Amino acid sequence: MRVEIIPGTRNVVRFPVELRARPSLELLHDLAPDSRRIDIIAEAFGLDKPPDGLRDQADRRTAELIQARVPSGPDEARRAALDALLRPVLETAVAACRNAFKADQEAQQMQMQAAQALVAGSFSASGLQARADALTETAAELTLLAHQHAEEAFGVARAVDYARRGEPWVPLDVHAEAEALFFGSAKTA
Repeated sequence: MRVEIIPGTRNVVRFPVELRARPSLELLHDLAPDSRRIDIIAEAFGLDKPPDGLRDQADRRTAELIQARVPSGPDEARRAALDALLRPVLETAVAACRNAFKADQEAQQMQMQAAQALVAGSFSASGLQARADALTETAAELTLLAHQHAEEAFGVARAVDYARRGEPWVPLDVHAEAEALFFGSAKTA
């Protein structure tokens, strides 16, 4: 296990609470792999890139499922049905992100050991490097898988959020969202 010291201190160790906390959407936002790195990782390791639009597809499928199977109205049965839709997807995504994080930490530690063995001139350096490379590739595969699960969970969460608020679901329009973000929700002439 690697000890992570809190920046600016010499004796305060950071406890990785994200590895023990109950799965939630906020935790998933913290754990999910950076989407800007996904294409780079896939290309570097010769892996297939995750399909585009996973979040939108999950959003649309979930909205259709909610409309078809979830009882309407603001009662407890509806809340329970919506929670039952989101919870397993969220738990799977958080577990995948945790696995990717752990694999990445192990790979980094093994890469460091291999580098130290090489500098020391150890006869085991080549074996350690082969093991480090294998762990690094496994970490890359798990990172891509975690990204896929996270994107699906974010899509499901969007559709469930609309249903919880009692608003009709509308497909995500990236241009309208960006305009609202940068210029406010109302246009001025």
